Amino acid sequence: MGATNFECNVEELYRWIDGYSFSRQKRNISRDFSDAIPLAEILKHHYPKLVELHNYTPKNSMTQKLINWQTLNRKVLSKLELTLTNDVMQELAHSVPGAIEKLLVSVKERVERVAEKQQHHHNISCIEGLSGSIIPIRQRNSTKMVDHKVIPVDSFQSMEQQLEEKSEIINGLTQKVQHLESLLDIKDERINDLTKQIQQISGNRSSSSLPIIKGGGSTFFSKLF
Repeated sequence: MGATNFECNVEELYRWIDGYSFSRQKRNISRDFSDAIPLAEILKHHYPKLVELHNYTPKNSMTQKLINWQTLNRKVLSKLELTLTNDVMQELAHSVPGAIEKLLVSVKERVERVAEKQQHHHNISCIEGLSGSIIPIRQRNSTKMVDHKVIPVDSFQSMEQQLEEKSEIINGLTQKVQHLESLLDIKDERINDLTKQIQQISGNRSSSSLPIIKGGGSTFFSKLF
């Protein structure tokens, strides 16, 4: 890369950096980024699930700065195919002029490349959605795939999501109905049990109220006969 092109890239890079908010005021880019925290904050903006900012704390000692860079290199940069060598991390921690700019240019290119791919896929989805796409439909209890040009992709996906939500509601209502039915069964069993107890008590009372006949019989029956 020629000196003129690099200078142009650096000017563009500084404008790119100004678009981010940092936890501390910018003073000198080499010293500001020497503990890796500003870069971690930039990457957190684009890859929130990949960067955990609590792993990086402001450091003054060279050893602690290197620890920050090693952590960022291992947990984030290596996964973005931007792995740093030990020599480069030493330069970054020592605030060597131009070291952080080179890394930031690579990070910027990586971020923009991913953004372009995402936009490209989004545009394709929009075009397919407008024209109507061929959606593979799996028949129930079958592995046969049948292609039908029915509706746009976005409409199909929306309907599919609504169907899943309604299925969840139906499952929830079914469970409630089953629970109520079990409560009714328990209630019926309780009623039957109480009915039997009442009948048993009534029978005992009827038996105890009958006259007891001794010897030749009661006076009442004697009069009858």
